Amino acid sequence: MLLNLGRNAVDAMNGGGRLAVAATGADHVTRVTVRDNGPGLPAKAREHLFEAFAGGARPGGTGLGLAIARELVNAHGGDLVLIATGAEGTTFAFTLPQPYAGTA
Repeated sequence: MLLNLGRNAVDAMNGGGRLAVAATGADHVTRVTVRDNGPGLPAKAREHLFEAFAGGARPGGTGLGLAIARELVNAHGGDLVLIATGAEGTTFAFTLPQPYAGTA
């Protein structure tokens, strides 16, 4: 998930810019935020962002990356969402549930 989000951010910044990753949570990470300062996502890409073969934002892209990343997060009981996008950049976050207390 991180690799996909990071690769998308680097591609969006066209070889230059800033990528920030932050993790928050108590005993275990529960939320990871990935932010770039690229140009933001076009409206057409936002319409079907997490749909396979439909949400690609760059020429030659398949539109699979975010769809697969979201499926992986969902399979672990979490979710991947677009927090914000615009001229100042794009922010995604994924959350994962805390492990149950007392389990190994």
